[in-house]
Amino acid sequence: MKNNIIRRSATALLTLLLPLALLGGCDRSVDEKLAAQAGAEKSLGISPTLFATKFNRSVRDVLEDRKDDNAARMAPLYAIDVTQLHKGGGEKHSFQTQVGPAQTSLIGSLAKDGDLKTIGVLLASRTEGARNEFFLCAETAARILTDGDKAKLPDQIKRLVNNAINNPGQRMTIAVGQRLLSAEIIQQGLMFQIEQSQ
Repeated sequence: MKNNIIRRSATALLTLLLPLALLGGCDRSVDEKLAAQAGAEKSLGISPTLFATKFNRSVRDVLEDRKDDNAARMAPLYAIDVTQLHKGGGEKHSFQTQVGPAQTSLIGSLAKDGDLKTIGVLLASRTEGARNEFFLCAETAARILTDGDKAKLPDQIKRLVNNAINNPGQRMTIAVGQRLLSAEIIQQGLMFQIEQSQ
């Protein structure tokens, strides 16, 4: 009789503890999955505000390296208004702004930590001014985010863009250090993008 009571008590205790043990196991697996997902999400390691600040400084350097006599006068036309970064579209997980006389779009996505995950430059117009502005913005962004040879960047970007134009529907990519540069024809135009290589 005493053994039956002990067995029933042990069985009742196991019945109560088993679901708790399973819940603990579920919590750990969910935590592990979330940690793995966060670890797999690779950002560019720069906040939108810091990127905008560096972009505003670097665009003048790019113009000067191109031997543009009007670099000091032209650079402010391409400055990103840091105060307007998150007001366009109201989307918290994206970066979008426009710069220059042709209103070239800089578009990006944000990682969960708030840093840029991707940054892209969109060429939506076929005018020569829009193309020049596109290449200026693409080179400026690439200078900020890559550690490759700055003198080679313009040719690398032009080759990548030409390959995308000659191969519509395909995303062309090259690796520059730890970054992946890509160009692709999309519905809105030609997108040049930078992201962390996987």
